[in-house]
Amino acid sequence: MKSYLTPQSAHVVGQARQVQLILRQWMREWGPETKLSDMLAGRKG
Repeated sequence: MKSYLTPQSAHVVGQARQVQLILRQWMREWGPETKLSDMLAGRKG
């Protein structure tokens, strides 16, 4: 599975279960209140 953030977009490629797992991981790393726009800009909230 591939996933990465760029300044303009978020890319997650894989099966549905894999996508759910990476999104949960991002929520743990960034916090549930962080907006996607902040993630793309590299700002932790």
